[in-house]
Amino acid sequence: MTLKVVNVVDVAADLRAGLVRALGPLDRATLRHAIADTVGLQHIREEASQRLARHPGEADQSRLLGVRAVIMRVLGDFDSAEVDASAAVKHAEAVGADMLLAPARARLGQVMRVQGRYAEADQLFALAEAGELPRTLTGAARAYAALSCLAQGRITEGLIHLQRASEQNSHGFIMQIVEIALDLAEELAAKAGFGPPPRGWPERAGHPAPDRFQDPQTGRWGYLGPNGRPVVQAAFSQAGDFRGGVAAVCQADWGAIDKQGTVVVPMLYNSLDTTTVDGRTVTGFVGGVAVAAQRGRSGVVHRSGRVVVPPRYQHIAVHPAGFLVSLDGYSWGTLGLDGAELLPARTDRAEAVRSLDAAVSIDDGPL
Repeated sequence: MTLKVVNVVDVAADLRAGLVRALGPLDRATLRHAIADTVGLQHIREEASQRLARHPGEADQSRLLGVRAVIMRVLGDFDSAEVDASAAVKHAEAVGADMLLAPARARLGQVMRVQGRYAEADQLFALAEAGELPRTLTGAARAYAALSCLAQGRITEGLIHLQRASEQNSHGFIMQIVEIALDLAEELAAKAGFGPPPRGWPERAGHPAPDRFQDPQTGRWGYLGPNGRPVVQAAFSQAGDFRGGVAAVCQADWGAIDKQGTVVVPMLYNSLDTTTVDGRTVTGFVGGVAVAAQRGRSGVVHRSGRVVVPPRYQHIAVHPAGFLVSLDGYSWGTLGLDGAELLPARTDRAEAVRSLDAAVSIDDGPL
């Protein structure tokens, strides 16, 4: 029997590869990339624009707008770069996948950084580290976060980012940034010292996630803000941590709330326990989605409340490229992030996992 596999194509992968060739080295004086091939950049921008008209999907739009945002930033058109980068983030948020959100946030952070809007840049770079991500992607984001720190005189914090970048991403494009930034850090430290103490991730990210707490009198769960005061009252019998801006909570049934306590996923489910392909189980959301159980079957719900996969499977596991699914626990198939079938549920688990692994496209540069 021959199984038909639908390929998941990253419509911007070749354009990003072209960007690596068209961009020059980081300029030490401006901390901006030089241009090695202006004609090449213009060609990539035009091709990205043409593909945007042909590929309306949220993920495709995010990737293509991200490429165009990089080009406009490098060319010095910061207004256009910000429009494209902001739109790329919005499209990525609609999908919810960490692999889309991280590079989109980092690219918008880059636009803020080169304009000297460091607080906004630092927050976006921090958020770009959050979620289920490959080391190469977080390493690339860290390299640019370091440049923002150095521009502010936060030398110690910048050095921490550079160490992480060199450990996580050894690509020549990233290592050239690290080498120049290390030389600059040495010079800046000799002149003015190492700057303020490094900030922790919550401070850098603007304290994006309230902390879970249990009321000692009622035993119910709520959430605290950074000042230690409740921002969501203890009204839930069970609750998960905030992940991607939402938290799974239970009263009689499970649903999800946002950071203001507004219900964004209706309380309709027996559980929101999300299993990942590598064997972990998370109460709540992974990559913007959760495995939602209802009447003995499992589906997938988006953090917006939209049902991505109706509850018809016995087992579902989340993967960066989609979902591993089984109707009986013996035969497996795969779905894309939009819930469309990629591989019918007629193969063994290992083959199904390999097909998802092959579909992963890591957008780790240029950011």
